[in-house]
Amino acid sequence: MKKLLLSLIAVIMGGFMMAAPVFAECPEGCVQTAILGKDGCVCDDGKGSSITDILTTVVDILTVGVGILAAIGITIVGIQYLTAGGSEEQTRKAKRRMLEIVIGVAAYVVLYAILKWLLPAYNPSS
Repeated sequence: MKKLLLSLIAVIMGGFMMAAPVFAECPEGCVQTAILGKDGCVCDDGKGSSITDILTTVVDILTVGVGILAAIGITIVGIQYLTAGGSEEQTRKAKRRMLEIVIGVAAYVVLYAILKWLLPAYNPSS
């Protein structure tokens, strides 16, 4: 169990230590991306939202959704663990579900790190 958790932490930390790609400067009004546009630049043509705006919105919604679901799941598992009443099987089930929630959140963190690497122009504060 400890080896699994240490391996998971190592994978997560490795995701944050990846180098971001470096591109030439984009023209005014354009953003740099690793996978979209010509020469790594995406420009807004004034006809609507750029793809980076759409992707930013989707990632923000997913992040909030994963956080809410994880909090609800942890609360439910905590109640199940507290009400197990000494039953080893119920306690084992609750612990297993907690591990699954933690793995799910860790997987999303890795996905989020990969998206930040692929879309360096992604800025959730704007």
